[in-house]
Amino acid sequence: MRLKRILEKIGSMQNFAELLKFAKKKGKKVCVVVKAEDEPVLEGINLARKQGLLEYVYLTGAQEAIKGLIKKVNLDLKNAEIIDITDEQECLKTGLSIVRQKGDFLMKGMISTSTFLKGVLDKDYGLRTGKILSHIAVLEIPGYHKLLFMSDGGMNPKLDLKTRIDIINNAIWLMNGLGISKPKIALVAASEAIHPDMPETVDAVEIVKMNKNGEIKDAIIEGPFGFDVAVSKEAAGHKKIKSDISGDVDFILMPNISAGNIWAKGLIYFAKAKAAGVVAGASKPVVLLSRADDAETKLNSIALGVAVSG
Repeated sequence: MRLKRILEKIGSMQNFAELLKFAKKKGKKVCVVVKAEDEPVLEGINLARKQGLLEYVYLTGAQEAIKGLIKKVNLDLKNAEIIDITDEQECLKTGLSIVRQKGDFLMKGMISTSTFLKGVLDKDYGLRTGKILSHIAVLEIPGYHKLLFMSDGGMNPKLDLKTRIDIINNAIWLMNGLGISKPKIALVAASEAIHPDMPETVDAVEIVKMNKNGEIKDAIIEGPFGFDVAVSKEAAGHKKIKSDISGDVDFILMPNISAGNIWAKGLIYFAKAKAAGVVAGASKPVVLLSRADDAETKLNSIALGVAVSG
């Protein structure tokens, strides 16, 4: 059992403490916050500064409101700059312009996700690259032996085969950037049975085939799996399912955005899971979480943004 655990740790990341350590090795980065009138965001920035993650911070938004919150969270304005803009759209455009020119990653503040992402996706001033953008949640879950990555609970409401493949490739890029060289990926559904009314099961068969043929590289992909089979070797054995990754998956592709969003939030609120989130596929990493997330979650996400910055 001890040998098994040692082997499981190779090429994986156990918790956010390890992620933070990894991020520090990347060196200090420049963060740009859109609509920084957000106390947990500024608390997260403060924690990240104390951890030595940030070289410089640009805070766009209403200056007086930001200054009031900075005083409240005791954030040192050294190596930070407030860009005083009250109009939300102008704030977004300015933040995107700064991050394109001299920032390492973008962070969402007190702005709606839909407005924020519309700006990121804008062909004239956004961060589009031609790749699909997908949200990747990272979860430290009590009872699971390493960080678990998941998509897509925040961006793509309609998944077809191509979109699923693009989301997987974004996740592989992210995990490779964190030193996870060949992540174990589970394609989950309500069951292992292939059913035409459940497109995630039909697409899973094709994705697994593409992985075996070398069309999707640098990962081990299996499915469709029920969620229990993905996370429990015992469940796979009970169902007589042979798997090389069951109980040790790094990444779960959810069947749809609702399943991903509800599952992640359920773990955070009921299982006390720690979380981070980032949008992959843009020209710069985009730190994106709910406005309700606390400062520790913001810090985890900042560390993630730093860790995968160029």
